[in-house]
Amino acid sequence: MAKKYNKFLSGSADFNLENSLYHWITQVHAQYIQNVDHALKKYGLDNSRRRVLLALKSKNKASVSDLSEMLISKMSTTTKVIYRLRDEGLVSTYCCEKDARITRVLLTEKGQQTIQKINDLSLIVLEQSFDGLTPLQIEKMLDNLKHIFKNLAP
Repeated sequence: MAKKYNKFLSGSADFNLENSLYHWITQVHAQYIQNVDHALKKYGLDNSRRRVLLALKSKNKASVSDLSEMLISKMSTTTKVIYRLRDEGLVSTYCCEKDARITRVLLTEKGQQTIQKINDLSLIVLEQSFDGLTPLQIEKMLDNLKHIFKNLAP
């Protein structure tokens, strides 16, 4: 690898954790999840449920495998969360007409209302996290992260 990246590599002599992009990505993510979980706790929700509900908001009637891929989560984990959400009345499930092996997931009215609560609570955390950044800086950071993701994705 080119020497220009040495300060970012843990094996290099001049490495400092402060220069580790992935350290900061995980730190930011962990702090965000902690703050969101704290806010959602009063509604009996957690990050796992939030992620599935928001994925369904963007792609309602998705299959369990589609959701698992979207969330980069194991199929068994996604299935467990979906069953919990179904038991809570936030989603319903049904077999695909064309292929009975495929289970589709649908937001219920209660699920739609819960997403609104999630968005209201998450907005507070989001505004806190973006304090001092311009929309252009946020867009550029988003573009960079998408680019890195594409580089890493199979």
